[in-house]
Amino acid sequence: MSLWLRSVPRLRAPFLPASAPRLALGDRRVLREEPNQRICLLRRTLSSGDVKWLWPIDRESLSFHLVHKHGTRMGLYLMTLNSVNLLKTEDVERALFHLQRKNPALRVDLRLRGNVWWFCEQDGNTHKVDFKRLNEGTSSTEEIQRMCEKGFPDGATWKFRMIPRGKEAPRDMPEVKDFPYQYNIIMTSHHAVSDGLSASLMAKQMVELLNDVILGRHINDEATSQFVQREELWEIESRIIKKLEDDPQRHDYVKQTMPLSTPLLLQAFPRPSVDEVTTRHLSRIIDGDVTQKFEKQCKSHGVTIHSAFSAVINTAIVSLMQKSGISQQSYQIAGNHIVSMLRYLKRTPRDAMGGYAVLRSHISRLTNDQANHFWEYAQELNGDLREGLTSELPLEQKMARLGAQPDLGRSGPRSHPRLCTTTGSPTSVASRCPNDV
Repeated sequence: MSLWLRSVPRLRAPFLPASAPRLALGDRRVLREEPNQRICLLRRTLSSGDVKWLWPIDRESLSFHLVHKHGTRMGLYLMTLNSVNLLKTEDVERALFHLQRKNPALRVDLRLRGNVWWFCEQDGNTHKVDFKRLNEGTSSTEEIQRMCEKGFPDGATWKFRMIPRGKEAPRDMPEVKDFPYQYNIIMTSHHAVSDGLSASLMAKQMVELLNDVILGRHINDEATSQFVQREELWEIESRIIKKLEDDPQRHDYVKQTMPLSTPLLLQAFPRPSVDEVTTRHLSRIIDGDVTQKFEKQCKSHGVTIHSAFSAVINTAIVSLMQKSGISQQSYQIAGNHIVSMLRYLKRTPRDAMGGYAVLRSHISRLTNDQANHFWEYAQELNGDLREGLTSELPLEQKMARLGAQPDLGRSGPRSHPRLCTTTGSPTSVASRCPNDV
């Protein structure tokens, strides 16, 4: 029996600007459960029974842990598997067992040691992945919402859910007609141990291992990734902090690249007055032929899929503004683009898993004429985004943003909804979180 993996779109819950409990910029000490108390980072590994204490979590990891408690900044994958025969629950569990053995981050959770949060690694032979097979007909959208609302209260950092769709369920892709049994797989991971890139690699490897289990192949449990401290990143961030402190003009420029104004959509459609702000998930399936034509056009114009899709979003926002009666000569549209900080690291192993995502804020000014010449605008946007990557601007924005943020430990996460759109193809995944949504 073989499996067919459909393109994997990533769904996200409300996205907040990066924030963290207040520490001096560049300070890598960790916070106790009480945000005002601090201890020095202990550079040693301790063992206790079947748990290996790794190291106290840093400021950024703690900020993720705090907002996850409120069900936000959760990253989720929803993918559909098609198979020739019924999938056995024990086969899926076996594949996840090997996935966990090959990737230490899947054995990592967060625990209080005294009153300090630590990363710890559980024994790979005894620790089970949080996996549940749900009843056929369970709504994937509602299950995603439940997983977001629950967060990670029990210290577990990875969760997997499988929902049988039934043999008669409609197929979204004609090429899977010989794979009649369909299953929705939902995967979520704690952002302190996994970012979108790490999660996409785990989704791909999970399917490969499931095929190996079904076909009775020998599986080598040799590690395919590492979970390490982010010391090199901290060094770079400390250097950038000093750079911004020594160069006020550069600091001012970096702040100008980040949006401060009211989002366009809120000008046309004011925020509703409700007691509790929530964000729901919307998913759309793009036809395979349309996707291939879009990719071909991107290549012919020298534009990345990410830049082109960002241009699509921006022009759509302009069209929506015009339909709502807001007519201007030009529109200022701000968006956050997710970048992997691994591109800036030299000593960190390429197979490192963890929270290496950072937001690259970008402000685009789109005129009515540009909106009518899409590919010219997409090329301009593509150039702007590339230039920002090569100049370490995403990291500069991150440190400037952290310096201006309140103490998250005291104030709690802000209820400001964000919509994160993701495009996925069999070979690429790109994400963009518009500030204007």
